Amino acid sequence: MDINVIVSKHGTQVVTATQLHMALQLPTPHYPRNLRRWLKDAYEFSDGIRRAEALRDFARRPRPGEPIEDYYLSVDLAKLIALRTNSKEKVKVAKYLEQKSKRAEQLSLF
Repeated sequence: MDINVIVSKHGTQVVTATQLHMALQLPTPHYPRNLRRWLKDAYEFSDGIRRAEALRDFARRPRPGEPIEDYYLSVDLAKLIALRTNSKEKVKVAKYLEQKSKRAEQLSLF
């Protein structure tokens, strides 16, 4: 499983939607439909049940010349998405993201 957790200058931990989709082993032709559903669905965040918000939970990933849209997803949103999919790998992916985010937090403390 290869999902890179990227940490911004401000400490926000994100993953790319394409890597999450591949890790969940979902069919590639379903990516655009799944992405739209992920961004419009409601999730239970720490501040209550709400829809994912742009520039808070996700941001567009610029990819000039690429025909496929990609997004940066916060690690929390990515875990919620993973657990709500029909993938057999959903629990493994969510645990992996949790471990990677904790490791990234520990590295940023030093």
